[in-house]
Amino acid sequence: MQLFSEDHKVIRSNGVSVWATDAVALDDIRALFPVMPDPSSEILIQRTKLLKQADQRLVFQAEAVGLPNDKAVFKMFPLRNPSSILRYKKYARREFINYHKAQQRNVPVPKIYAYLEKRCFGFVTGSGIIIEWLEGQRDLLEIASQSSKGYAEAAKLGIPALVALYNAGAMHIDARDENIFLSANSSSTNFCVIDWQYASFHPPRSEWMLEHLAAYYIRNAPTIECEALCSEWLLELHAQAVHSTTFETFLIRVKALMSARQSVRARLNLRPAKNIGNL
Repeated sequence: MQLFSEDHKVIRSNGVSVWATDAVALDDIRALFPVMPDPSSEILIQRTKLLKQADQRLVFQAEAVGLPNDKAVFKMFPLRNPSSILRYKKYARREFINYHKAQQRNVPVPKIYAYLEKRCFGFVTGSGIIIEWLEGQRDLLEIASQSSKGYAEAAKLGIPALVALYNAGAMHIDARDENIFLSANSSSTNFCVIDWQYASFHPPRSEWMLEHLAAYYIRNAPTIECEALCSEWLLELHAQAVHSTTFETFLIRVKALMSARQSVRARLNLRPAKNIGNL
């Protein structure tokens, strides 16, 4: 499928343009959402449930009878300031494309149904995506917080997701416990990775990718779990990935990246940590 082709475009009377993917027919989009939510607005439409709200970001669940579980998730970016409007492609449009690239590399992600945007005098004032509602799945943070075995042990359930990203060459910039969803069946290895606004794509098993994924995950886990994650959890990650370095080298690299706190751009480009020689 060619993204953003005219064959997949629907123009709404309220000024919202919609590009549907092959995961859902255009007629189904029209039937499911007679009134398409305005991505430039922070006001929720009827029969929706707010999931998350932050600066220039709104995530909610909406009824969608006919789609799996009769629900869908809308992730909207109401763009307020001029710089965001001029750089509108870095929001929902980029996430829509990154979801598509991740799917092409067989990374488990929610189905993505559509991209939408609202324009005013030619400027994009809001954009959004419609994705699958993961019925019955919980994020790893919730699972770990309720685990009787402790956070670090429960966090091992998320290791296959990080290994899958590494093997696919998909550098998810926010691969942490809140964005890794697992099946409700605790014995299942099924997982799904969400929130793909920032990502870069490299050859599979690129050098330094697993180190970056591990360092970011540990830094964003509860602080009191850092020591435990840097031992058994990291050792298990190294083993499951069949990493080419020794564990000692891997550990030094990860800790160096944790201390460096590299920028988003550095992590997207898999920039090595400084001052560790040729490790």
